[in-house]
Amino acid sequence: MAKKLNIARLVEDLGGASTVANMAEVVRTAPYGWINRNFMSSIVLEKILTRKPELDLDTYFEEEENDQDKTGSGT
Repeated sequence: MAKKLNIARLVEDLGGASTVANMAEVVRTAPYGWINRNFMSSIVLEKILTRKPELDLDTYFEEEENDQDKTGSGT
């Protein structure tokens, strides 16, 4: 099983989109894009961790169920 960063929970726990955008030095709406695309660059994570060094990112990684991991026909 692969692991996936739960960006929505991370943003919520850090105080919402505006707060996280301020930490990452990006526009206020950028966190919504990260959530929708399920992608956040390592540069953004680095900026957030610089502002919140006590943040444990490991708690935001969750098991991702992949269809490729299942046996049987995909059709």
